[in-house]
Amino acid sequence: MAEDATSERIRVLIVDDHLAIAEGLQALLARQPDFEMVEIANNGTAARRIATERRPHVILMDQNLSGESGVVVASAILTSGVRTSVVMFSGAMTQEELVAAVEAGVSGYLMKTTPVVEIVSAIRRAASGEMLLPRAELVGLLQLGRERVRKGADRQRATPQFTPREREVLALLAQANDVRHIAESLGISVNTARGYVQQVLEKLGAHSRLEAVVRANELGLLDA
Repeated sequence: MAEDATSERIRVLIVDDHLAIAEGLQALLARQPDFEMVEIANNGTAARRIATERRPHVILMDQNLSGESGVVVASAILTSGVRTSVVMFSGAMTQEELVAAVEAGVSGYLMKTTPVVEIVSAIRRAASGEMLLPRAELVGLLQLGRERVRKGADRQRATPQFTPREREVLALLAQANDVRHIAESLGISVNTARGYVQQVLEKLGAHSRLEAVVRANELGLLDA
């Protein structure tokens, strides 16, 4: 999850080996008064370095970098201690690639054909820690997770213990609710809801809310 971006401009890093695409998108996003565009990274090595040095709130990560998978780069950044939200930004991703991205801790993905206004909105949502996958795609991803569990393909994980309130929060996360809706549903403050969400993520060892939902599903924690 990204560091708190509410009191400052949202720092955005674009990782793409197609410089014309990256520069064009950077120029469009730079028009937003609440965005601060950091350097463009055209490979995984540069992305790791810039992420460590500049601490972006959101990283737009191309899946198909020259010689390296964007998911691998995202995983390296998210496990290095940099608190950021990674959004895969690709021409297309298979369901298997998306599952790998979720397991790496990304917040979601956008097609490169997505209108700029929607990209801007997604960046703001990702900076606040929201999941970006539409509900229909999240359901499909959860179904794939169930199939993997049935086939015994998923690695074994110890099942964490949740309090009743944390289970309520987890169930609401699985319905693609954001923190504000969780707070309203449970009759608690937004800050309290945010704290519960963070506790759920920590117990599941997840880097994002999307990853937490998928891991919880694979552990059978979302079963009725």
